[in-house]
Amino acid sequence: MAQLLQNLYNLAPILAMIALAGAAAGGFWLVVELKKRSAHTHYSVSDRLFLKRNANRLRKMQLH
Repeated sequence: MAQLLQNLYNLAPILAMIALAGAAAGGFWLVVELKKRSAHTHYSVSDRLFLKRNANRLRKMQLH
């Protein structure tokens, strides 16, 4: 039992570093994927007009 605990204490920092490196790599991949998707997102004319109209309404509401 003591040998098992000693092995666990020896491996725990290595496993934690592997988990952190995996999480960092996953986060980096997610940021890259989201940037790629947003660069390829093309809104239709009606969507752009809808967004523009709502932006104008919000600006008017903020001014009054």
